[in-house]
Amino acid sequence: MVSGPNFETIAEARMLLTLGCDCVGMSMVPEVTVAKHCGLRVLGLTLVTNKVSLDYSREEKVNHDEVLEICKMRAELLQKLVSTLIGRCQQNINTH
Repeated sequence: MVSGPNFETIAEARMLLTLGCDCVGMSMVPEVTVAKHCGLRVLGLTLVTNKVSLDYSREEKVNHDEVLEICKMRAELLQKLVSTLIGRCQQNINTH
């Protein structure tokens, strides 16, 4: 995890890749820590929205507007996923 709300630096990305990371999140861990401290059960759901630049010489940089566009493109799919998860949780509650 890299603390947000900012994108990881190239140096951080290289370090995480060296450590074996495939994906980096910027905010789920602190929220989960607080929720667990409060005794809540947690389900984490993350949308991967961008590739990380590993090369200082590349002109292409991570762009917040592109991240927002990916979120818009995936919103309907995520809504279906969350609806399905809630439905299955309700079925599980009703059968137990």
